[in-house]
Amino acid sequence: MADSRDQAGPGQGAEVSVLDQALWSRFSEDRDLRDFARVWLALQIRDLGALDCAALVLETGQGMIPVATWPKDYRPSPEIADAVEEALDKSRDVVIEGRILVKTLIVDGEVMGAAAFQFPVAQPDPGRIFRTLSWGAGWITSAIRRDLSLSDKLEREKQAAVLDVLGAALDAADTRAAAIAAVTQLARRLDCSQVAVGFLKRRRVRLEAVSDVADFRMDSLYSEKLAQAMAEATDQEGTVLHPRREGMAYAVTTLHAELARMKATGDLLTVPLFVRERIMGALHLEKRPGETFEDLDLMIAEAVGAALAPLLDEKRRADRSALRIGAASLWRQVKRLLGPGYIGRKLVALALIAIVAFFAIARGDYRVSAESEVQGLVVRSLVSPFDGHIAEQYVRAGDVIREGEPLARLDERDLQIELLRWRTDLSRFEGEYDRALGERNAAAARIASAEIEQARSKAALVERQIARSALIAPFDALVIEGDLSQSIGRAVRRGEELFQIAPLESYRVALEVEEIQLDDIRIGQTGTLVLSSLPDQGYAIEVTRITPRLEANDGRNVAMVEGQLLDSSPQIRPGMRGVAKVDVEERLLIQVWAQPIIDWIRLALWRWTP
Repeated sequence: MADSRDQAGPGQGAEVSVLDQALWSRFSEDRDLRDFARVWLALQIRDLGALDCAALVLETGQGMIPVATWPKDYRPSPEIADAVEEALDKSRDVVIEGRILVKTLIVDGEVMGAAAFQFPVAQPDPGRIFRTLSWGAGWITSAIRRDLSLSDKLEREKQAAVLDVLGAALDAADTRAAAIAAVTQLARRLDCSQVAVGFLKRRRVRLEAVSDVADFRMDSLYSEKLAQAMAEATDQEGTVLHPRREGMAYAVTTLHAELARMKATGDLLTVPLFVRERIMGALHLEKRPGETFEDLDLMIAEAVGAALAPLLDEKRRADRSALRIGAASLWRQVKRLLGPGYIGRKLVALALIAIVAFFAIARGDYRVSAESEVQGLVVRSLVSPFDGHIAEQYVRAGDVIREGEPLARLDERDLQIELLRWRTDLSRFEGEYDRALGERNAAAARIASAEIEQARSKAALVERQIARSALIAPFDALVIEGDLSQSIGRAVRRGEELFQIAPLESYRVALEVEEIQLDDIRIGQTGTLVLSSLPDQGYAIEVTRITPRLEANDGRNVAMVEGQLLDSSPQIRPGMRGVAKVDVEERLLIQVWAQPIIDWIRLALWRWTP
């Protein structure tokens, strides 16, 4: 590309001079950084001579973006973009093949942008060009520093305004007072004729407060129009300014225009109030006739809206009754459940629905569980047949015995001596009887005969006692109680219990049923018994007797219910304990599992209610 100055004729030189003066005039007058940047780039292009293209990249708060290019609407090529990125990353000037030169712009030690220039041919002396750019860079860096200083000032003013409004709202006791204080303070801060705030309810805006007005009529025509204008902004989810200014995003202002015609005002501004991406209302500001909102006013209004919305929303929540809080929470959960997203909640809800449906139709056997003990159907006691001493013991508790098998034997030596004495007396009385007959002494014979009968009876009695000195099993049985191994030689009295035995394969089951479940037990019901020593086997039982007497057991009142063991097994022994479950009826599973809790609640309510 040829240098425009080299190609200019005599007439064109004067035109270029006039153009330079126009650029320098704009350069000294521009206060906007973007306009200043475009003029600065144009001046640098005229100083550098022939160029293919040029671009100025600055930090604008939204990242590094091109603020000025030449030719106009030129989009930087990949070579230019790569060179600028390298200069910004390394914070130094960059030269690519002598044709692309990038000058970094550093303000207070921080890279704030870069100016890139692409020449048609490689430049023999890039240093000269960078010296020229360094002189010009002082102007743009000064402009950047001035813009930063102005931005900081505006930011401080905006923050001060926001803090004043929030401070006024925080001092209020409730939502209405907070809203009135906030809009009144904002109206004074921005010198507005009126500021109002309204809350969105069922897609309609309801006025909550108007500046400097403690009580206002919502049913007035102006209030209705004002609420409609605020709804116009909430529907568009964006700030609405009437009249609309050039450069602002397009927004429908029909209702704002109607409001302005109804009441002579200056500018009208409505800012939507957002809380967690949800519109909760709007903030409306009005200027006096002939007055307009400055850019700073717009910034303050939007900043106040962003900060005030969460505060008012929190106060509204705090002012609600417990019933409304519960209803709102329930409605919020329902919307989350039925609306988009929240996959986890939907899965949980589906699982709960499936569980409820299952328990609504699923049925199962309701059974009463009870601690149980196996007992002998018949218990026989073996007692001492006479006073004596234990001589031998053959079995102890837990042993299985057969019919006719001895369990123990009493010492019979005293009985043998007594038997010998009575037999001796019997022989002597028989001799006396014979002698009385030989002497024909009837009286002596009768006396001797009586003594003989007495001796014979006594001898027979002693013989029977000797025969009973051994305790014999009357049938096949299990020894339940009795252990004489440590009592050999101990004296026992007649009738003293020495053993308890129970017939084999003839048992009953004693169930300890809690009183709260006793009403469910009926004679003839069947069930299953599982013993602690035989947990892998179940034995059928049948309820045969219900004892009305209650006993205390481990802090519980239980009734003793007897059942017959229908299944026999050589492994079962009296005294074994386990758990029996009696089948009552078929019920819903939820009823089966919840019945104990329901019974406890009923009893607790009866106990606690007056």
